[in-house]
Amino acid sequence: MTENFGALTVSLERGGSTGGALAGLTFVVKENIDVEGHVSRNGEPAFAASHAPAGLNAPAVDRLLAAGARLVGKAHMDEMAYSLLGANHHYGTPVNPAAPDRHPGGSSSGSAVAVAAGLADFALGTDTAGSCRAPASFCGIFGFRPSHGAVSSNGVVPLAPSLDTIGWFARDAATLNKVGSALLPDDLDTAPLSRPLVLSEAFVACPPREAELSRPVLDALNRDFSPREVVLGEDYLSQMQNHFRDLQAFEAHQAHGAWIEAVRPEFGPGVAERFAYAASVTAEQKRAADEFRVRAREIIEDLLGAEGFFALPTTPFFAPLLGESEQELAMKRNQMVRLFQIASFFGMPQVSLPLKTPAAPLGLSLIGRRWSDRGLLALAERLAPRLRTP
Repeated sequence: MTENFGALTVSLERGGSTGGALAGLTFVVKENIDVEGHVSRNGEPAFAASHAPAGLNAPAVDRLLAAGARLVGKAHMDEMAYSLLGANHHYGTPVNPAAPDRHPGGSSSGSAVAVAAGLADFALGTDTAGSCRAPASFCGIFGFRPSHGAVSSNGVVPLAPSLDTIGWFARDAATLNKVGSALLPDDLDTAPLSRPLVLSEAFVACPPREAELSRPVLDALNRDFSPREVVLGEDYLSQMQNHFRDLQAFEAHQAHGAWIEAVRPEFGPGVAERFAYAASVTAEQKRAADEFRVRAREIIEDLLGAEGFFALPTTPFFAPLLGESEQELAMKRNQMVRLFQIASFFGMPQVSLPLKTPAAPLGLSLIGRRWSDRGLLALAERLAPRLRTP
């Protein structure tokens, strides 16, 4: 594990033309993204044993190869992409290069670790409920979740299709943006991102030390913009979290329930309980979640208006220590989902910028309006030096 920090499951050597916008850059892809000739193992040995090698690359992989990037491996992931910490019951936990005594975050754990460790220049992951954003924050790198549907999810093992996206990581904002130029369509929403809305309740929820470390970020936003504090409210966030959980679970069961029934895999802690809950979610609960999403989106869109974007902590705390109890980890997962659900539920882009701290890494996030992806990445590149990021 020490040689590659436990990040890579397969080493590859594909592509790398001398021409193209990404020529000279290397990348890895998460295990659930198809690479021709390899099984997309999905972080689960029974899944790997019961599925054939991919016949084609995922379209996102082909676009990166066509742009001149070189694919050097497939990356470790959390089991079935249904976790946020980076620990895999069957395959272990990749080492967080920025904080070896802490979890790397998941489910795109290996992708983030590969970038943080310098094993690749950028990496593809997937993000349903924070699976690119959590490891970006915990490993001290940039991470991006695009608008839902902006990048094709063909050739990706699904978890919850109406929430799933391909996302990516890089050590610097320029590379993150450059990858976006290769993968993203032109923005449909081209209005400026010039009015930051600070989700004050998200900062209040941080432990005192983490909250204090975020203060320079807020000061920087004050220098560059005229931010306004907004509150979504406990009732709104709690309802959203309940409906988000049910929607994700219902779709996860739709995607994998028949396979689980046929194969009876031995899931690890947490994943087993989540799939058991998924099997219990009814069509009526799913319908209620869909109806809530339509109503709740109107509130978000009204807040953002024509030029707004949200600013909030990516995660409310440093990466959990490796020795923390399952109970503590479950509580922290719940706290993270509370923040991640905003972009996930409404299909909006979110970028996590690493903050330099004297302790473990932390991330600041910006959430843009749907279909403002390229504008959001450009904003992140402009802001990164002012926010004391790499």
